[in-house]
Amino acid sequence: MLRFVSWGAHHDVGHKGFSTEAKRELVSALSDYGDVYITSEDPLPDEFEDYRLPIPPTQIHDLLYYANLYAGDSQTMATEAAILGTPAVRSNSFAGEGDMSNFAELEQEYDLLYSRTEEGETLEIVGELIADSDAQDRWRQKREQLIEDKIDVTDFMLEMIYKLGESDS
Repeated sequence: MLRFVSWGAHHDVGHKGFSTEAKRELVSALSDYGDVYITSEDPLPDEFEDYRLPIPPTQIHDLLYYANLYAGDSQTMATEAAILGTPAVRSNSFAGEGDMSNFAELEQEYDLLYSRTEEGETLEIVGELIADSDAQDRWRQKREQLIEDKIDVTDFMLEMIYKLGESDS
């Protein structure tokens, strides 16, 4: 699954994601391994129309969970893929030194995400991951470790509410 953003938001000024040529290379490389689906904020060039995601946006996380791989320049979907346990590769000019803490944690502590600025390096990683028949199983195991290490937010909130209720009585 591929995701391309438009880079038109005010916080995106001066930043960039995949070039058209890198997008072509991704589609070509991934097509050798199976179906390729693209979701994009910008209109897709005609050459990519056959790869347009054929499902409603409300089902995108279902597809993302079952995908063999996520690659894109989207910040949000890279995080979602990693947390769902799908091998995830993110490439844009935000990546690298000084990256946001969620990306650093997912990459450095859990090895659930690759974040790169260089398209060539990104394409190499994508090629290695898609050719690795065990990648999905390893990512699911890493995801389980992430979940095990984190608090259950619902339990935490309920505990706080109960404690607040007890202190008022």
